[in-house]
Amino acid sequence: MPATVVDAVESPFPCPCACHEQLTLDERAAGIEALYRFDDAMRGWGQEVIWDLAAPTLWRIQQQLGEVKWVAVRDGACIHSRLLGFCVHETIHAMCGDPTAPNYGTPVGLPYGVPESVPPIDEAAFLLPFNRNEARAFTGLAAVAYRLFTIEWPLRNARDVGTYGFPGGNALSDVPPGYRRVPHYDHVHHQRRYVALAKKLEDEARDWFTQAKLDEINDRFTAAETIGKKSRPRAFPSAREVARIKPKKPGRNDLCVCGSMRKWKQCCGAQLGD
Repeated sequence: MPATVVDAVESPFPCPCACHEQLTLDERAAGIEALYRFDDAMRGWGQEVIWDLAAPTLWRIQQQLGEVKWVAVRDGACIHSRLLGFCVHETIHAMCGDPTAPNYGTPVGLPYGVPESVPPIDEAAFLLPFNRNEARAFTGLAAVAYRLFTIEWPLRNARDVGTYGFPGGNALSDVPPGYRRVPHYDHVHHQRRYVALAKKLEDEARDWFTQAKLDEINDRFTAAETIGKKSRPRAFPSAREVARIKPKKPGRNDLCVCGSMRKWKQCCGAQLGD
């Protein structure tokens, strides 16, 4: 059985951002309550949130399967700044597409590939809507977290720039069947070019979050949350009590905190001699 939100919040591990030490009990409790609400909203839209600490691997599986309504959100040890950041990021993507469709209606081979039917000359135009939505999801964490959850402490993205597909470089990545690889600028090997293109998108994306748009996101989220809350698989424990749980080092048979979907003892734990 996939891990639930309760499994995730009841298994905090030490994280690089030291959330348990840096955030107050009230802040941690508010974050956990926000995770509960996100889980409800996604269930209301017909999505299955998978809380196993294996999001990168689960996403690659989802790409191969295609039309599945999975939302894998846990890619590291953190259950506060990073995990809630991941969930708000997903919420914005859902609001930019169809929240009831697999991957919110976005083809799973993007942004490093396009459907084989797309002519090479049209690759940039085809990828532009995805890039714009990714920029919104990347830049909108603070605004959306405050409107939905009244959370003011910092949320974290996976890295310091969004994940975009910028055709024109020479980087190639694997893509699922039915897609064609697009030579693109890579954020590591073409850093200056990539960051310049990303900054333009992200500057434009911030203007999307008007008060009216934030109110719309809140209304749609709340409506889905109301539906999803009625079908919770179990009663959720008190967010405040869960927030008191102190992080502990992964057990040997826990999933590794790197998101590989391997056991700790077979992955990073082996390198540390645990």
